[in-house]
Amino acid sequence: MDSDYADTPYDKWAADTGVRPHLLVSADKFPQYRHVPDALSLPGYRQGGDAERAALDLAGRTPPDAVLARMEGDLLRAARLRELLGVPGQDFASALAFRDKVRMKTLVRRSGLEVPEFAPVRVAFDLFGFVREHGYPVVVKPAFGSGSTGTQVLRGPADLDRLLAGGLPEHAEVERFVEGPMYVVDGLVAAGAPVATFVSRYLNDCLSFRDGMYLGSAQLTRDHPLTDRLIGYARRVLDALPTPPCTTFHLEVFHTPDDRLVLCEVGSRTGGALTAPAIRAATGIDLDEQWFRAQAAPESVTEAGVHGVAPGRSAGWVVFYPERGTLAALPKDPPPFVAEERLRGTVGAAYQGGEKSGMYVAGYVLTGSDDQEVERHAQELARWYAAGVRWTGHHGEGDRAADALN
Repeated sequence: MDSDYADTPYDKWAADTGVRPHLLVSADKFPQYRHVPDALSLPGYRQGGDAERAALDLAGRTPPDAVLARMEGDLLRAARLRELLGVPGQDFASALAFRDKVRMKTLVRRSGLEVPEFAPVRVAFDLFGFVREHGYPVVVKPAFGSGSTGTQVLRGPADLDRLLAGGLPEHAEVERFVEGPMYVVDGLVAAGAPVATFVSRYLNDCLSFRDGMYLGSAQLTRDHPLTDRLIGYARRVLDALPTPPCTTFHLEVFHTPDDRLVLCEVGSRTGGALTAPAIRAATGIDLDEQWFRAQAAPESVTEAGVHGVAPGRSAGWVVFYPERGTLAALPKDPPPFVAEERLRGTVGAAYQGGEKSGMYVAGYVLTGSDDQEVERHAQELARWYAAGVRWTGHHGEGDRAADALN
């Protein structure tokens, strides 16, 4: 695992279940898990095979009942480990269908749902041919990517030249750019059926980290005209894919100006940033804890059966990204509508700007009566944040307050 303890306190979740979690933790995150008796620090967690060797060694000594992986980058190797050990859960074919955007869109299109025109890109000729057929703008992204890393919007020949000069992403995919706001459906599948689903919409977009803007999200209440429609759409997407009997999911979909729903992508994991804390603030349901219980101790699962947040009880989140420079100060005393604060930035540390949508220096869970009020609170929070954060160094002479964020 390579997540913050605040997101995955497995020992707390397991406390009343009789389950004994054995945690394989990246060296970067291990200090947060040092208190957990069976947590192991792995310097080569992300690559090099250390995590795989440790998992097989541990399984040889203590055969597991379940293999859990919450992070996108861990899903394929966790699936293969389950197959090697004969442990139930998501298999490799299922994980691949959710990870490989080309395979994912192929399966969803076969079901009759609309996806953007797309194609795999293995050599530059594939990209040239796609642009010649469909024109600009197009989106190029790694087919196995996450957090919008490596995603680029090409609006003309100059953008194409810059992309090719830097080299194509490995296993790239190209698709037509889709106009319209992006909505999100997050939820939990247990015993083969969605038992909790929540709809939200992005504030700004997932490439905001490159432009110095915040990224945010606001939950739609059950009485919103799109809530039921988007939940029904998500069920059809999950039916189109080899969805495992137990998983969380994070689905992104465009709502076009002419009222069509067009799939962006879907993952068999919980949404990033502060998605789970925002759902918890609005409903009291901890999506990740219920996911853990549904796999490790099914008898302890709380019956959710919640679809959409209740009218008058919306929530959302906002994250702010690093600039190019040294972080000199973070703001204090957030507004009263902030339900939770996550400060990841280190004052005195140098940053090179935004690198990934999930890598932020400060994040906040917001509350409001509906998505519109949450959005107004997000705008107010952005003004408060801009007035209180300070960066030095790369910005020129002296201290400078961060640029106003939209």
